[in-house]
Amino acid sequence: MIQTIKQIYWILNDFYRKNIAVNSVDPKLKITEREKKKLKTHPYPNLDSVNVDGHKFHYNNGGALLHSLEEIFYQEVYKFYTETKNPVIIDCGANIGLSLLYFNRLYPNARITAFEPDHDLFAVLKKNADEFKNSNIQVLEKAVWHEDTNLTFFSQGGLSGSLVTDFGRGNNTITVEAVDLRKYLETKVDFLKIDIEGAENELFFYLADHLQNVEYLFLEYHSIKNEEQMLGEILNIIKKAGFEYYIKMASDLIQYPFMKPEPKNSFNVQLNIFCYRR
Repeated sequence: MIQTIKQIYWILNDFYRKNIAVNSVDPKLKITEREKKKLKTHPYPNLDSVNVDGHKFHYNNGGALLHSLEEIFYQEVYKFYTETKNPVIIDCGANIGLSLLYFNRLYPNARITAFEPDHDLFAVLKKNADEFKNSNIQVLEKAVWHEDTNLTFFSQGGLSGSLVTDFGRGNNTITVEAVDLRKYLETKVDFLKIDIEGAENELFFYLADHLQNVEYLFLEYHSIKNEEQMLGEILNIIKKAGFEYYIKMASDLIQYPFMKPEPKNSFNVQLNIFCYRR
């Protein structure tokens, strides 16, 4: 009798693992266990898709998407509150659009303008934006800068690229169109996200006189190794613009700073800076 009960238990347990558990949605990441495993074994840079929070979502780097799901949907680093029914959101460095999916879920009537200069990433971003079927979302294959111009861009293709450093070490450069971001800050912006892989160290100083129109600002700060660190100056601009700020580690790049080791990539500091008004 006991042996029969054990056999039934293992049969049911095996059925659960193969047919139910793998299809259960991880409440933190908004994807199923089956799709999580799919992302972990995804062969970059093949284009594929998974279901994220009820939406078909295209990607070309499974590991990068898992990292972004952790940051955006579990940690909710872009969560903000506004009483505005259709807030204006400017997303600089939209990557493949997971941030847009989050913003669209948070405020379905938001008016979103998203910039992504990397051609390969933009192609995926455009596919995802089309899936949203939301005319209030505009995606632009452009970099943000302090003037309208063309710039050399280091394309990394998977997680992100950069205007200022080849952290992918592939020496894959492309010419991208850049737009003066100040033109988008002439009127009120409810949420401004700037995650542009080190270019903020130059761009941010040109935005100082326009930040008074921004209600919430998310800035991912990158300190580039062997270059002057600009965090203090950037924080002064944020303070003068009337913001309070809160800082979290975005990536722990150096285990023992006093040993002066070489960082894992081109950045030796990576911080998330949350700026808000009282």
